[in-house]
Amino acid sequence: MTAMQRKALLEDVAALVHAGEWRFGDAVRFLRAVVLRKNREKFAKIVGISPAALQKLEDRSDANPTLDTLNRVLRPFGGAVGIVFPRMEPPPLPTVDSERRHAALKADLAKTHRRKRARGRTARSSADGTAPPER
Repeated sequence: MTAMQRKALLEDVAALVHAGEWRFGDAVRFLRAVVLRKNREKFAKIVGISPAALQKLEDRSDANPTLDTLNRVLRPFGGAVGIVFPRMEPPPLPTVDSERRHAALKADLAKTHRRKRARGRTARSSADGTAPPER
């Protein structure tokens, strides 16, 4: 990935969070799992937080991390928490290209959720000797 492609990817992730389509935790999970291809334990060690704090940030909508934690998880991507005020002009209309990129990012994020659930089912079934219930 070139520097310009990486910059465009990070801007797309920020746009999804800013538009309310992704929670901050979704963005962190995407950046960690898809962009860096790191598991929680390795990424938590890199940024200097506990794996439990990272798990809570990624998975819980009621997570309330400190600014220091937020800045730590953004630092590997050159990011930092900032203040954004409403735009005075309307935002630019989405292009076909930006919609396609956003759809691809959402699909990649969804894959990280499916892997997590699949592991949980496997762990449950092996722990108690039974298969998880069919849905």
